[in-house]
Amino acid sequence: MTTMKRPGLAPWPNPSRLLSAFPPASRDHLKARFLREAYVQSQLDHPNIVRVYEFFLTDDNYYLVMEFVDGMTLRELISRRGALPSEHVVSLLKQALSALDYAHNFSYVDEAENKLTGIIHRDIKPANLLIDGLGRLKLTDFGIVKLAGESGMTRTGFNPGTAEYMSPEQIRGQVVDARSDIYSLGITFYEALSGKLPFSVADSGSEYGVMRGHTDDAPEPLNKLRPELDPALVAQIMRSLEKDPSKRFQTAAEWLSQIDRVTEVILAPRSTQETVQLTEVLEPATPTAPPVETTNVMPQPQPVRRSPVIVIGVAAIAALLVLGIGGYLLWQQMGASAPAVTTIIPSPSPSPPPSPSLSPSPSQTVAQVDERLTRAREAEESERYTDAIRLYEEYLKSNSNASLTEKVAQLKTLNGHLRIAETWMSQGDYAEARKDFDAALKIRPESKVAKAGLERAEARLKGK
Repeated sequence: MTTMKRPGLAPWPNPSRLLSAFPPASRDHLKARFLREAYVQSQLDHPNIVRVYEFFLTDDNYYLVMEFVDGMTLRELISRRGALPSEHVVSLLKQALSALDYAHNFSYVDEAENKLTGIIHRDIKPANLLIDGLGRLKLTDFGIVKLAGESGMTRTGFNPGTAEYMSPEQIRGQVVDARSDIYSLGITFYEALSGKLPFSVADSGSEYGVMRGHTDDAPEPLNKLRPELDPALVAQIMRSLEKDPSKRFQTAAEWLSQIDRVTEVILAPRSTQETVQLTEVLEPATPTAPPVETTNVMPQPQPVRRSPVIVIGVAAIAALLVLGIGGYLLWQQMGASAPAVTTIIPSPSPSPPPSPSLSPSPSQTVAQVDERLTRAREAEESERYTDAIRLYEEYLKSNSNASLTEKVAQLKTLNGHLRIAETWMSQGDYAEARKDFDAALKIRPESKVAKAGLERAEARLKGK
């Protein structure tokens, strides 16, 4: 699945792995897995994670509607530039850690209304880190996420991860947790700093060597590959690559707090010649024009250039004189009773209060706030829940409201049940659809959409 090359729809997980490509016995399992993961992923809301806006079924394939990121992957950036400057790597690493910290501690509701906490990505690699033209990073492709408390939902027909970036415990088939993602992130940024992987797939295409490297071999120290790197940054990357999970950073938040300690050193202000913006790294380097040869010629006299400060100062004095003369003449015409308007130096007395017409009263402010919420409430009442959620979230971006935040979370759960129920209906699994319609009614008993759906599901079940 890609969110880089085009906006809009992208088949899950990619065009070469359509549902019809899998054995019939595994398709029902894959459908259930997709619905569960899409439902949970659609609840993720973090500036460094690609948003999932919608998911649905057409014919024989499932689709996700995802956020479009206009830029390139970290994989493409490394391929184009090789080893990246440490200040750029630190900026990207902090954003990636922020995304993982959010996902690892994310509280969500699954399709059965179970409240759970924690999502493990399991496929952190440069190709899944997107970077836009302003250097903002977004983590994508939660296609093989591990949900908290998950058992018996192993992905059928998928390799859970990419060999070059998999943790030792992931390769051994052991239970993985947040520390596995930390290892994969360490491999990713080891490559970003050095331009090479610590363990690579053999030319023959065999993955045995790279897997053996992850489980048994020590990676070459980064300071040997790039001696100029900050020792603290090198130590953190190498710590993330410990074979024993207990010796790594235990959480993304712990690493994030440690990376802040080296930020001031690495991201310290530099001279103009040394500073390179990340946006420049994302674009091909502009060739420098060759120096122009000069001959020994007598210098020509140059015209005298006035300092811009002097010019501005003279202009300001002239303007003040004009204002003073104009004010005096106006005072002569209007008489001594008129208020003086020729004062140039501000009076130390406090400024008069602003005009009432420019300062809305509390009642006007409340009216404006109510007007902003009107469309969201109308959408909710007409059961256009996707629109209502979007409008409420737009309002919450500039107005904190605990009760409204709780309402949005409830609407997301409700909307998720309704969407999954309709998907089950289209699949002909009316028993499962009935469960989700019933769950939606428990959240919103007056929902006409849920009631009508439940009646349709029950009618189909009785008709069998």
